[in-house]
Amino acid sequence: MKLRFHTKLSYGIGGVADNAMYTMAGTFLLFFLTSVAGIQPAAAGAIVAIGSVWEVICGPITGFLSDNTETRYGKRKPFLMAAAFPVAIVTSLLFTAIDAGYVVKLVYYFVMTLLFWQAFALFFVPYMAWGSDLTEDYHERTVLRSYAYVFNQVGMALGMVLPTAMVDLLMNMGRTREMSWSMTGIIVGVSSGAALLICALTIHETDVPDFKKDPNRRNRFSLKEIGVMFRDYGEIIQLRPIQYIIGASLLYLVANTLFSSDRVYYFTYNIGLSAGRISLIMLVITASGIAFAPVVTAICSRSDKKKVLLGGVGLTGLLLIASRFVGVNSFGACCLVCLCYSIGNTCYWQLMPSMIYDVCEAEELASGEKHSGQVISLQALSESLATAVGSQILGVILQIARFDETASQQADSALTWISNSFTLIPGVCMVAVAVIIARHPVNKISFARIMKALERRRAGETIDLAEFEDIYGRKFIEKASRKA
Repeated sequence: MKLRFHTKLSYGIGGVADNAMYTMAGTFLLFFLTSVAGIQPAAAGAIVAIGSVWEVICGPITGFLSDNTETRYGKRKPFLMAAAFPVAIVTSLLFTAIDAGYVVKLVYYFVMTLLFWQAFALFFVPYMAWGSDLTEDYHERTVLRSYAYVFNQVGMALGMVLPTAMVDLLMNMGRTREMSWSMTGIIVGVSSGAALLICALTIHETDVPDFKKDPNRRNRFSLKEIGVMFRDYGEIIQLRPIQYIIGASLLYLVANTLFSSDRVYYFTYNIGLSAGRISLIMLVITASGIAFAPVVTAICSRSDKKKVLLGGVGLTGLLLIASRFVGVNSFGACCLVCLCYSIGNTCYWQLMPSMIYDVCEAEELASGEKHSGQVISLQALSESLATAVGSQILGVILQIARFDETASQQADSALTWISNSFTLIPGVCMVAVAVIIARHPVNKISFARIMKALERRRAGETIDLAEFEDIYGRKFIEKASRKA
C-alpha cells in the first residue's frame, strides 16, 4: 500500500524522539556522569549498563502489550501519547547535576537512568511496530524508514550536536557547567515529547472510528498471559531470520555505543578539540546522514536492501580499522573518520528497521499469527543490551587504562585505549556484522515468496513450510512438522 506524504512525514517526526534520547544517552550519559556529576568511570558504566538492562525488560513487555491492545486509536498510538510527558520530564532530570553526597548521587542517577529507559521503551517498540502496520510493501517500508531516518538526524542533532554547543554557549554567558547541562536536558526532553505528540495525533490510518470495547475481553497481562508472552518469545527467537537479524543488530549497536560514547573522550583528550569544534564534527555526522539517506533509498530501489546494508556497514568497518593504523591526529581527520562512520550508520538505521519489518511477515508465516510488536521489541532489546554491554566495556577499559576523570591530561595508556575504542574495536565489530548479514535469509525475492504464501493462507489454503526450508532451516521445519 502506498502511503500518503502526510503520513510518511508524520511518522518521520516521531523519529526525533527516538534518536534524540538514544543518541544523547549513548554519546553523553557516561561522559556526563564521570566528568560533570563526578561519578567514577566503573560505577558510571555500571549505572548506564543496568539502566539499559532495565529497558531490556520493559521493551518486550511493551511489545506484547501493544500487540494485544485494542482501542479506537489502534494498537500503537496510545503508547506514544502516554510516553510524551514522562519523556520530557525524565530526560530533563537525568541530565541535572545535583549537589549531594557521593552515595546519594549514585542512587539518584541510578533511579533516573531506570526511569529514562522505561519512558523510552514505552514509545520505542510501538513506534517501530507502527511502521510495519502502516504498509506491507517491501520497498515502501524502506521509503517510510527514509523519512524516519531524516528526522532521526534531527534527533541526532538534538542529542549529539546541541549538548556541546549549548553547554559551551551557556557557559560563555556566565552559566555554570551544571546548569548548562540541565538546561540542555530540558530542551532535548521537551522536544522529544513534542515530537511524539505530533506523530501520534496526526496519523489516522490505523484508527478504528467505530471501535466498541469488548466487555468479555480478558486482561492481557494476567499471570497466565505472562506465561503466554514468554512462550511466544521463546518460539520467535528460534526462527532463523530472527536470530541473524537480531544478532547483527546487537553486534552493530555494541560497535555504535563504543564509537558514540568514546568519541567525546577522543576529541577532548586525544586531540584537545574545543567544544565548538566538537560540535562542528557532530554536525558533520548529522548533515552527512541526511545527505546519504536519499542516496541509500535510491540504491535500494535498484538493488536489495540486504546487499546495501552489508556493503555500507562492511565498508565502514574496514575504514575504521584502517584509520587506527593511519592515525587520526587532527580536526580534519576526525571529520573524515566521522564521515566514514556515517556511511554505515545511515545504512544501518535506515535499512535495519525495514528489514525487521520484513521479518515480521516471516514470523507470521511460521507461527500463523502476527506478533509485530514482539518481534520488533527484540530490536529494542538488542539496543538496550548493546548499550549496556558497550557502556560497561568502555567504562572498564577506561578504568583499567587509568583514565582520571579529574585530570585534563590523561596517561598514555588511557589515550591508547580511547583511540582503540574509537576506531579499531568498532571497526572489527562492523566487519563481523557484514558477515552475519550475508547469511540472513530474507531478501527481496524470499520476501515476495513469503507474502504470496500469506495471501494464499488468508484465502484459506494450507501452506507447507517445507517450501521455505532455505529461510527457516531444516531443524525448524522438522520440528514444525512433528508439532503438526
